Amino acid sequence: MTPFRLFRSFPLAYSAPLLLAGCDPMLSLHGSFWPAWIICILTGLAASVALMWQLARVGLAPHLGPPLLIAPSLWALCTFVIWLLFYAS
Repeated sequence: MTPFRLFRSFPLAYSAPLLLAGCDPMLSLHGSFWPAWIICILTGLAASVALMWQLARVGLAPHLGPPLLIAPSLWALCTFVIWLLFYAS
C-alpha cells in the first residue's frame, strides 16, 4: 500500500489534529497567550521536583524503585492531576 493511498483512506484521521489544534484553552500571561498544557507541564515539573525532594528528605526515595522510572512517572502524575483540577470542565 502506497503512502498516498493510505492517506486517501483516512482523511479524517489526518485532518483531525489540524482541526482540533485550536480547541485547547489559552491563558494570557503578561499579554502573551500560552496553551494551558504548557503551563500544566511546567507546573507539574515543579511539583514533581518538590515531591521528589520531599521523598528524598524523608528517606522514602530509595524504597520506590529506579529513579529513571519514578521521576518521569511522578511528573506525569502531577501534570495530569493539575490539568484535571483546573481544566476538566
